[in-house]
Amino acid sequence: MYRWLWLCCWWIGICTLDAQIPFTCKGQYYLSLTRSNSLASELYEVKISADGQNINLETINDNMGLVVNGMGYRITDNFIYGIDPQTARLRKIGADGIAVDLGLPKGIPVDRLYYAGDVTPDGKYLIMIGLGGFPAQIAKIDLEDPAYSCTFVPLKDNNPGIVDVAFDPFTGILYGHDQYKQRMVTINPETGDINTAFQPQPKVGQIGALFFDSFGNLYGYGSYASSRQNKFLSIDKKSGKISLLAEGPNSSGQDGCACPYTLELQKIATPDTVFACTDVVYSFVISNGSGAMRTGIQLSDVMPSGFKIKSILKNPYGGIETFNDNAITIDNMSVPPGIDTIQVVVQVSDLPGKYLNQAVLDGLPLALGSSTFSDYPFSIIEKDSTPVVVLPVDLTFIQEEYTICKGDSVFVEADLYGVEFIWENGSHDRQRWLHAPGKYQLTASTDCEKKIVDISLHDASIEAMITVDTISINLGESVVLTSAINGHPSEVKYTWYSDTRKSEITCPHCAETEVTPYESSYFYLDVIDANGCLVTDSVYIRVKVERKVFAPNIISGNGDGVNETFYLSGGASIGEVLLMQIYDRWGNLVFENGHFDLNDPAEGWNGTFLGKPAETGVYTWIAQVRYLDDYEEFITGDITLIR
Repeated sequence: MYRWLWLCCWWIGICTLDAQIPFTCKGQYYLSLTRSNSLASELYEVKISADGQNINLETINDNMGLVVNGMGYRITDNFIYGIDPQTARLRKIGADGIAVDLGLPKGIPVDRLYYAGDVTPDGKYLIMIGLGGFPAQIAKIDLEDPAYSCTFVPLKDNNPGIVDVAFDPFTGILYGHDQYKQRMVTINPETGDINTAFQPQPKVGQIGALFFDSFGNLYGYGSYASSRQNKFLSIDKKSGKISLLAEGPNSSGQDGCACPYTLELQKIATPDTVFACTDVVYSFVISNGSGAMRTGIQLSDVMPSGFKIKSILKNPYGGIETFNDNAITIDNMSVPPGIDTIQVVVQVSDLPGKYLNQAVLDGLPLALGSSTFSDYPFSIIEKDSTPVVVLPVDLTFIQEEYTICKGDSVFVEADLYGVEFIWENGSHDRQRWLHAPGKYQLTASTDCEKKIVDISLHDASIEAMITVDTISINLGESVVLTSAINGHPSEVKYTWYSDTRKSEITCPHCAETEVTPYESSYFYLDVIDANGCLVTDSVYIRVKVERKVFAPNIISGNGDGVNETFYLSGGASIGEVLLMQIYDRWGNLVFENGHFDLNDPAEGWNGTFLGKPAETGVYTWIAQVRYLDDYEEFITGDITLIR
């Protein structure tokens, strides 16, 4: 009886395994959640909301019957395999979300927690990395062995904080996120090497679920800028940069996997904003991640009403091409593993508006879903339509009236994609310099529209001049400069300036000004009118320099008021007497003064020494003089004092 009961149980178990329904691989994302103290996990399909802002979890089974983590999708039988992180028992999940226990893999250590797992692209192994335990190692569970025996590869890092991993469906590279180092890593499952040469991402604490889409893009579900495990993330495989895409339900004890091993279709319009009756290029990007050549594949698309298919630019898949008006079909294509593109030229409608549509890929194996709709890759919404916006030809961005100054030009750029341009001179240039005042005309046309814009250039030049060209003056003299313009002085701005700092300008913003140059130089006048037009004129002022200082050679000092004082005199070119000293014949200093102007008797010597009349005789004087142009010189002489 006990033997019969055991055989019945064994038979029921086999039937249970055999009765499991495989998934259909269509690029879906799956997420398992294990709530605290729960004895069973929940299985969901990850869905993105219609506005692309939120993540929804569509329930597959809210009670899988067993705890499952470390999940991976196996393309060879279309089941999900995972493990109980606490007990290390192997699980197999079917499309109904029921988990079946496959027992303890042969040789697997149970001294660690198994959260990180994925199935190799060839379906042979479930790769597991545990937290804790020593030594740190990769466990490779052989899914083709009835005993699910394990082999092990030591990890080069003995303390990795990796809680999920995912294989790139095209390169086979294994990616993970190290929560201790807060960065992405790649792991070599054959050598145990861990590559950490990625940018740290301090905003990301933990990614409990990693998965690839069928185009080789990497995503995650975990925490971002908070401890809540509720963010859908995009991951750059080259740099390791992690970006926030959307928000979903809060989770803990989560794991994820995907089935990227299928055929998927993306549809892109270039450009996606065009003018009526112009051409766009539709790119149909086909990804085959199934690992095998797929034959008998059909691409079909019915474009929006008013669109017209003109030609097929590129078709790497062969097949029978048929197109007319707005419909295209390519039958019996052979699609090898990898990603490539079909390109089709289409003329858009003559009616402005936003147009949406999708293409269909048929002839897929039943296990891959038989058919799939195209996806617009520039939104995170799944299987959404590709937009094209059709605009009327509009030339209002081109200015029609210009006021230009003398010597100026106007640059006109009319680079509208798909629109033909012709100027009044027959030129088809999309960019043109207009150099002279006058009238110009530009015509823009498509197959159904024509727009004309007239452009006028008006001359706003002013004429301004300084009434003289060259002036000669002596150093220290000033001169008045006068301007003349052909306009209204109240509407212009004046600026006088010189090419040297050794000058003075009394009124730099007047029509007339007085200047005092201390060396030969040019003086300039800028005149700017209300239109911003600038005209400049100049005058050269030549400064003649005479360095003559006069001093008496005899003074009386007798109090009669005639020739009583020794002082220096000279022309306007001298700026200052820095020092003047007088010595007697024995070399005694009898007088000293400094920093005074010439031609002032009050600054001179009156023939006294220490308040008393000095002795008559011959005295020697020395003076240091600075001229207005900053030139300095020493001069000396004798003075005779008589009574």
